[in-house]
Amino acid sequence: MTLKQIIDSNIFTAVNIGRDTERTVTKLYSCDLLSMALVKATVGCAWFTVIGNVNTIAVAVHCECSCIVLCEGVKLDDYAYKKAVEHGVTVLCTDMPVFDAAIMLSTAIDAN
Repeated sequence: MTLKQIIDSNIFTAVNIGRDTERTVTKLYSCDLLSMALVKATVGCAWFTVIGNVNTIAVAVHCECSCIVLCEGVKLDDYAYKKAVEHGVTVLCTDMPVFDAAIMLSTAIDAN
């Protein structure tokens, strides 16, 4: 499923739409420990987290994540938002817990 399809599905709210919306989500990944995400997040993943600071953007850029999904109503701080725009990182958000949000996206991907 492409980022455009995910955004158009309105499962999540788009905070920032990155440069490449035709990018495919290849895997779902969930982790709130940035050092672990830095090692384990894979290229093309949708990363589910509750950390909305600039370090999350940096890890997503380094790991080439397709997008970040901020869960539990977490918002990006202003500096993180600025960096997401600057680096073309797609950031989505939801009030759902991480597990529920990941299931929701997994179900949408399977249905596609």
